[in-house]
Order: sequence, then structure tokens, then C-alpha cells
Amino acid sequence: MDWIADFKTRVEKVGWSAKVVFNEFMKFNLVGCFNSAFGFLLYYILYQINLWDAHTAVTAWVVSSIIGNIEAHFMHYRFTFKSTFKYSTSLNRAFWCYTGLLVVTTSMEYLLIELWHINHYLAWLFNTCVFGFLNFVLIRWLAFPPELDRSRNDVEIGQSWLLCTAHSSKRGDNVSDFLDLIHK
Repeated sequence: MDWIADFKTRVEKVGWSAKVVFNEFMKFNLVGCFNSAFGFLLYYILYQINLWDAHTAVTAWVVSSIIGNIEAHFMHYRFTFKSTFKYSTSLNRAFWCYTGLLVVTTSMEYLLIELWHINHYLAWLFNTCVFGFLNFVLIRWLAFPPELDRSRNDVEIGQSWLLCTAHSSKRGDNVSDFLDLIHK
């Protein structure tokens, strides 16, 4: 359970208060509206194309999610978090977050549509809304570390945190702790 203590320490060090969470989540959702429109349009087209007769909606969900996640990552990297984290590393971490969620949401798609016979558009909406906050938390802390962005007040959070720790008596410990947390 050391990772919980490490996470709490990171949260405190970057000042991720309820107000900051709310503001970042609202910005995430604003950019997410564009991402969702893109994802839904792609889903709609793929559903009409019917990639696999036996599982039309589930297949459209999987393919549109994979393509949509790449587009969403770029949008969040560029606009939501204005990250300075290396793009390829961020994309790799986001890939693992998205893959985990894709397994869960695809299972939900199958359950909702093929077993419970829920309309596929409602199932799409359910998955998009229900797993949105979990997606936000996962990619925020793994793919877009708050220590390395300038999303709040256009200030380089990572640099300002490092500058603050430079004045502490444990400068070396704080900087190495910070770098260890980022690169885990």
C-alpha cells in the first residue's frame, strides 16, 4: 500500500485540491465534448459499415474507441493539460490506461447490447459518461503528470515546484523523490 502514500504525497505536493480537480475536470470535459463528438461520429460510421455482422455495435465500439483514444490523447496533451511530458511516453502511458478501460467498457457494451438488448446509442452514452471520470483520473496522473504541465494559470507547475524545493533544506531528497515519482 506504499503506492497510496506515494500518491497522497504527490497530490499534496502539486496542490491538487478539490477546486483544482473540479476546474481540471471541467476543462477535460470541455475538450471531451469535441472528442466525444468525434468518437460518436466514428462509431456511427463504423456501425453503418457493419464491420462484423455477429457483433456490429461492439466491433464499432472497439474500433472507434481505439482511434478516438489516439485523437483524445493528442487533444488533452495539447489543450487540456498543456503537458511538457515527452509525447511518446505520455501516449504509451495513456495507451495502457485506455486499454484497461477498453476491456471494461467493451464488456459493458456486450452486456448492455447483446445480453440486455439496450439500444446501442444508449450503451455508447452510458460507457462514455460512466467511465469518463475514471479515465480523467487515470490519464491525469499517469499520462499527464501534473508536475510536468502548465495547465494552471499558464505556470510551469513542474518547474515552479522544483524551484520551491530548491529553497528547502532537503533539496536533494525532494528533487530525487519528485523524479522517482514521475518516472515510476
